[in-house]
Amino acid sequence: MVLGTFPLLTLENKFIVEITYSFLISLINAVIGYYLVLFSIDKPDGEFYTYVYGGMLVRMFVVFSFSIYMIKSNYVLMVPYMLFLILFYTIHQWVEISSWLKELPSKRVELNS
Repeated sequence: MVLGTFPLLTLENKFIVEITYSFLISLINAVIGYYLVLFSIDKPDGEFYTYVYGGMLVRMFVVFSFSIYMIKSNYVLMVPYMLFLILFYTIHQWVEISSWLKELPSKRVELNS
């Protein structure tokens, strides 16, 4: 969370709207992805992959569509918004995957033969 506030301190609030929207969109995306994995870990393999990869595809489509809408409606400037979205998305993906690695070893996984 502290790392996510660093751009706010360096840009003198010039792109505060772009930073805020990109941070929130990326954070919501990561939280939904994290809970999809935790929800589906006890399901059979096919359902698990459907939730994880299908959810990833749906989330990516929603983030991309919402970003296009925000840019086309002139709510945000395209370049700073997309740069911050990519930055926050990368940070949140790293945190999400790190959280999986801490949480999933404690779960008992049954292999389907």
